[in-house]
Amino acid sequence: MRNYAGRILIRVPTQVHQALAKEAFESGRSINQLCLEAIVARKALKNCNPWKTIEKVWNKNRGVDEKGMQRDILKAISAVRHG
Repeated sequence: MRNYAGRILIRVPTQVHQALAKEAFESGRSINQLCLEAIVARKALKNCNPWKTIEKVWNKNRGVDEKGMQRDILKAISAVRHG
């Protein structure tokens, strides 16, 4: 079995690095955290059919007030981040 150190080195264009650094600074997070969030989001969305998902969410949330829907969305995002 292979051991993984948990480090990935990637090269990006200067403009991408600059934009990531700016976003990280403005959000109070590190570039590493931003990249990790992107990887987690990609993993979560990899097998997702967005149109089917949107229709499912829409049908499930008919009649739910806006605050309730926002709460559900935040809960789902949290589950993806911690899952």
